[in-house]
Amino acid sequence: MKFISQLVKHLIVGGFATIIDLIFFKIFIFFLPGFLTIPKAVSFLIATSLKYLGNKYWAFEKYEKEKIIKEFLQFFAVTLVGLILDVGSFLYFTKIMPWMELNVIFAAAVAAVWNFTAYKFIVFKK
Repeated sequence: MKFISQLVKHLIVGGFATIIDLIFFKIFIFFLPGFLTIPKAVSFLIATSLKYLGNKYWAFEKYEKEKIIKEFLQFFAVTLVGLILDVGSFLYFTKIMPWMELNVIFAAAVAAVWNFTAYKFIVFKK
């Protein structure tokens, strides 16, 4: 049951972060038309910062302060892989589908599978 609760909370945090990702992507793409990867990468990193807080304290309920530097470095490494998956998926989906907003959401879903698994079993394991 705890797994299901964590998964649901992770999805809620991820859904909120995806909305933030989309909002910032649209803002950045407005100022940098013609560029896709830089606005997408920056919007992903902003959303990921919010995901860290939501996942750490709400989804996985890890309040300990010990080894916080190790935890942060693990989170950062997982996030870098997630960023590569997110941006790569976004570029792939953009080539096969014309809907930017849906492509952002699909890319976030790909990264979410990786993120949940790595956050649960590597970063926030108890």
